[in-house]
Amino acid sequence: MIRKMKRNLINFIIFILSGLIISCGSKLVSRSTPLYSNLETDLYYISITPLSIYDRHCGFRLIVKNKTPNNLLVDWNNAFYTEDGVRQGGFMYDGIEFEYRNNPVTPVTVRGWDIYIKTIWPSVLAEGTRDQWTQMPMKPGKHGVEITLAVNGEVFQEKLDVEISIESK
Repeated sequence: MIRKMKRNLINFIIFILSGLIISCGSKLVSRSTPLYSNLETDLYYISITPLSIYDRHCGFRLIVKNKTPNNLLVDWNNAFYTEDGVRQGGFMYDGIEFEYRNNPVTPVTVRGWDIYIKTIWPSVLAEGTRDQWTQMPMKPGKHGVEITLAVNGEVFQEKLDVEISIESK
């Protein structure tokens, strides 16, 4: 009986120590430098902030501020996710179903003096099926958004980037 209690106690201690060792293992997290990227003109302000899921960057928060009294258009058909300066495809966002992520979409109108905020996910990083998909993390390197805006009859194509690194936590 005492021998069985000792064995149970030893097994319990091994179990606890194993849990502590596993929980102290390093975890990979991604960092963005800078924390966000922005650009401002007399007509608009744009910024992107990388967003994380489980400590890994997978998408962006996009902010577009119209600094004019006229409408501004965000042309999603000419908006691209870039990795190390190379276009990798478009974006998914609320209202776009997984299976239609590469189809053309209607431009968004940002009214005069208004602010447009959108969470966007690179389509190329989406994996899965129509019913169940996940957003894969960005690899280390330069990642960004190339966006096309139209305001006052002029078309502007702007690029914003951040550097993503992977560190142990």
